[in-house]
Amino acid sequence: MKTPLTDHSDQTLSGSSESRNQSFHYWLGVDGGGTNTRAEIYYAPADPFKDFSDCLIAQVRADAANFLRVGLESALGNIKKAVAEACSGAGITPSQIAAACVGLAGVQHPKHNRQMLEALRAAFPIREISLETDARVALTGATGMKPGIVIIAGTGSIACGINANGEFARAGGWGPTMGDEGSGFYIGRRALEAAMAAFDQRGEPTALTEKVCRHFNVASPAELPAVIYNSSASVMREIAQLSRTVVEVAQAGDLIAQQILSDAAVELARAVNAVIKRLGMRREAFQVAYVGGVFEAGEMVLAPLRKAVTKFASRAEIAPPQFPPVVGAVKMAMAHKLRNERLSAEQQAVA
Repeated sequence: MKTPLTDHSDQTLSGSSESRNQSFHYWLGVDGGGTNTRAEIYYAPADPFKDFSDCLIAQVRADAANFLRVGLESALGNIKKAVAEACSGAGITPSQIAAACVGLAGVQHPKHNRQMLEALRAAFPIREISLETDARVALTGATGMKPGIVIIAGTGSIACGINANGEFARAGGWGPTMGDEGSGFYIGRRALEAAMAAFDQRGEPTALTEKVCRHFNVASPAELPAVIYNSSASVMREIAQLSRTVVEVAQAGDLIAQQILSDAAVELARAVNAVIKRLGMRREAFQVAYVGGVFEAGEMVLAPLRKAVTKFASRAEIAPPQFPPVVGAVKMAMAHKLRNERLSAEQQAVA
């Protein structure tokens, strides 16, 4: 999905004399997760600490780019499609981009990170391109490059943060088999469990049973195993998408659905509190930003999350992110370029 934006051809010719003297560049940020990929291009000076929202010239959404869930080929293909459409919308070629940062789920392992970075560098003629985890770009955007924590709950879940000393820590993000508590997948799996328990009469009746069957286009819970245990990669995504149904049923007053969302919030708080503890921030004032589709449930998730986190760290503030993850990627692209330029200047000075 490509969003047309205003013409940027005269940006360096308008505005104050200070703006005219600044050096504008094209910057690319990509945020790829288990559900979709976002790419945005900005035409702005190299200052990652400023709000450059009005410098956006192209934004695109494509399919998932989680390395582990869709594979290298599909992930790279979706990134290439997003970048090509973004460049087309901006009226530029990739070679005109000063620096790019790609934030992806599934690349935290050094081997996977190396494979994807090599593929990205081979695919794009961009002078400086860096690869980060989706959690790291989300953190950068959420806190505006200040000390703080972000809790991400989309298809998967992870908490990560950085303290005033620049120390980084994370908790969660271990995938659906070993973790992802509180995520969309966790909520969807819990809905499936509730539907089967109600069907067996092991659990209380719930409106989730009918909704789950409708979601997977089956007539009875007894038909669900044939769908759920299908080897198709789309099944995991469909289970995660079931979380929206849980929210709808919870809003209608279903106690089972409400308890699932409350349990998800508690699990997310456990991850946040683990990061707070590891970074020694329990007595400090800082932002805990929330990112991801799970938080579309609003206070049904945020209220128990807030209660559990502030009980552990009373000065923590649960708040929306300052900027979305894709903007965090752009900020990191700027920061990487500035750092590389500084290192090059220092080396030349020594020589």
